[in-house]
Amino acid sequence: MAARYHSTFWILFFGLFVSASCLPTDQHATDETRILYRNLLMMARHPNIFMFGHASDTWTGSSGGHAPYAIITNTSNQGWKYTVEQAMKDSPDELSDVKSVTGQYAAVIDFGMWQLSHDQKIILSHLIKTAHKRGLIATLSQHLFNPITGGSPWVEDDNGTVLHTVRRLLPGGDTNWKFQKNLDTIAEVAHNLTDDQGKLIPVLYRPLHELNGDWFWWGLGNKVQNTEDDLKLFYRYIVTYLREHKKVHNFLYVYSPDKFTDKADYLKVYPGDDYVDVIATDFYYKTPADKTSDFHTAVKQIVEIAESRNKIVAVSEAGLFDNAIDKQTNFWNEKILDAIQNDPITRRIAYILTWANQCNSNDCSVWVPYKGHPAENDFRRNFFDDPMTLFGSDIPNMYK
Repeated sequence: MAARYHSTFWILFFGLFVSASCLPTDQHATDETRILYRNLLMMARHPNIFMFGHASDTWTGSSGGHAPYAIITNTSNQGWKYTVEQAMKDSPDELSDVKSVTGQYAAVIDFGMWQLSHDQKIILSHLIKTAHKRGLIATLSQHLFNPITGGSPWVEDDNGTVLHTVRRLLPGGDTNWKFQKNLDTIAEVAHNLTDDQGKLIPVLYRPLHELNGDWFWWGLGNKVQNTEDDLKLFYRYIVTYLREHKKVHNFLYVYSPDKFTDKADYLKVYPGDDYVDVIATDFYYKTPADKTSDFHTAVKQIVEIAESRNKIVAVSEAGLFDNAIDKQTNFWNEKILDAIQNDPITRRIAYILTWANQCNSNDCSVWVPYKGHPAENDFRRNFFDDPMTLFGSDIPNMYK
């Protein structure tokens, strides 16, 4: 464990080499948001450390659970979920699948906004405030139902008229007001994220994630028929509306397309440097046989793109599909850590995050081992214990 804290010491030293003039794209960002930006940039440029993140780390899990958490049981497992009743009573959110294996929370937690219902807003705000008290970093993404049809975010599951959805939601479009209502709700959440001193909590916001893929209504190459320009304008509109019209100044903006073929392909829907603070990508292995070299190449290219623009760089989502870590127990070491460690360029990332462990009545989706999982020991010994990976208790104060 001593080596883990030794690495953290060196990030403080490395900070001397990051210019105080490095600022986020929001010229009116809060002081804490500016400090987080500089510290993340510092983290990204350090070649010997990166943070590990897990979506919904304290919200949902597959490791059993207990009251007063909601318990979800199926034929293969038992999951848990933090509830609105717990949030309203300030009930402890101590459960975490990552913590059950490592003794620590994930350093970065993605809190999915989904439809931002009344209950979701309460839980979301409570968990982000609690994570912030622990010194952790919160990110936000959203799987929003199609505002026009009310259908699924996954366009093939939507039987409504989805043609030119994005164009119709842009300013001047006939249904812009529907999407604007969602942005107003996001702004409301952002303004209410305050710490015990009343200061706004900085958050990494990841609009239109995987926008180069064909599965979401905000994607390319599907029956919505969005163009690359549609998506660039849509991303810029989101940032501009929140930043300038709603005065949200505690967001850093993450650009996170899915897999890409080369740098030109990665940048084909890039909205521009004035709208992006973090250059990132989502990269999933579909099978254990997928080439590690493809992941390595993707990370190397986003590092080069980010550094050429003086941006933070991260892997915004990664993992192995279909619960395959049940059998590929050393996945996180062999397919992720080794691919990053073996190149001085790919070592320069701020964080890597995997998706949520969550259960329903049919089955559980597992991206990171939990206590009792077949991959538990490999994850702890080969990934967590490596001095390059930083978890919640390893990171310095990222807001000072």
